[in-house]
This record gives sequence, C-alpha cells and structure tokens, in this order.
Amino acid sequence: MNYFIVEDQRDPRELIQKYIQEDFPQLYLAGFAENYTSAIKQIPTVQPNLLLLDINLGSHDGFELMDYLQNQGLYCPKLIIFISAYIDTDRILKAFEYYPLRYITKPIDRRKLQISIDQAIHQQNLLQAKALDKVPVRRFHSNKIRIPKIKGEIELIDLDHILFMQSSHEGQLTKIYHTQNSNPIVSSKHLGYFKELLHEYPQFFTVSQSILVNLNYLKSYIHQSKSIYLHNWQEPILASRRGGEDLKRWLCGG
Repeated sequence: MNYFIVEDQRDPRELIQKYIQEDFPQLYLAGFAENYTSAIKQIPTVQPNLLLLDINLGSHDGFELMDYLQNQGLYCPKLIIFISAYIDTDRILKAFEYYPLRYITKPIDRRKLQISIDQAIHQQNLLQAKALDKVPVRRFHSNKIRIPKIKGEIELIDLDHILFMQSSHEGQLTKIYHTQNSNPIVSSKHLGYFKELLHEYPQFFTVSQSILVNLNYLKSYIHQSKSIYLHNWQEPILASRRGGEDLKRWLCGG
C-alpha cells in the first residue's frame, strides 16, 4: 500500500512522513506535493492508495483539489485522510461530504494518525479482497446478526429491528440504534466490519462514511439539507454529499 501527502508546510509534512515510516514501515511513500498545482499533476500519475490531504493549500484548498479530480474524471484515491489546523464545524461537515476515513487536526497527534492509518490499511485490504472476489460472506441464522460487544459479550439482534449504525470513538467502535431499546448497542467492531457483513442486504444503505441506515424505516428525505428522517427516530440523520446523491438516485429508481 502506498500513500501520498499534500501539505504546503514542510514541518508537518515531514512529521507525518516520519511517524508513518516509524510506525508503518511496510507502507511506501509514493510522493508529496506542496501545492494545489503540483498535486493535480502528480496524483493521477502516481495513483496512490491513500491520500493525506491538507485542507488549506494557500490560494486553493483540498476540497477544490478533490472536486477537480472528480469532475475531470481523473484518478482520485478512495482512501482519504483530511488534515487541518481548523476545527470549525462547517469545515468539518464539508470535509465529510467527501467520504474521508478521518479528519485530523494540527498539531499532528501521533496516536490519532496511527488509528487513521490502521483504518486505511484495513479498508485497502477489503478493497483488494473485494476486487479478487474473496470477501467472506457470513450468513445469518433466522435473520439475526451477531454483535461483538466491548467486554467480549455477543448480542443477537434481528436485522429488522436495526434503525441505523454509527461509527463511534474515532472509528474504533460502532453504535447500533434499534427499536427494542432507546440505548444503542455498542460494538467492539468498527463500522466497516458491519458494512461488509451486511453487503448482501440492500436495505442497509451507506449515507456517509460514518452512518449505515436501514431504509426499511425511511420516512422522508430532504435532499437540499441532506436530512434523512426515520420512523421510530426523532432526530434527522445527515447524509454526506455523495451519500445524499446516491440516496436520491436510489429513491428515484436510478
């Protein structure tokens, strides 16, 4: 697995590279770019598996870079980790419209970077296995799912009772909201585990990188605000930009 860094400041770029080299020596640095123009030229050529992308790139930003690659039909990595000194809510929400694995703030926290890279490696392994048609399929007995919990317990729940699943604790755990209790079940598995487990069940729809919704409970969807309303759930669930577009196409029969 290789990675590419887009960061206009030398110190954080070198620190990211140092941490990855020391903690994940099996990964290969495919290159780096210091600005928007250099990134546009290099990324389609290098085609990295993982992109570590600084949002603020001077006269441009990481969002413009992603939009350009996608709109021009150029290669765009499926695995993205956003990096930013900004922690404002609007910027974070916008970032998650691009399906990133993580959003890391500066100064770079080594442990958070480790967690992010671990998640990227896992997702890359799933992508490779799926490409080779080797993703294991787990069958369910009596339409139930087995949920590994934090203290080693296993809880069984009927798939029809699940409202939605949400990534929690920086992507390490999953909260499963259901109709049987107001409190969610907290699983020791990350959301990607459940996405693969439920890929044969089309009612479970990925509406953002961090949320998987049971569309059997869909009450309404407002595309302008990307708001999803479910039966038996009071608060709206927000889809990402891509997830909202996918959901709109699905609802329209596309």
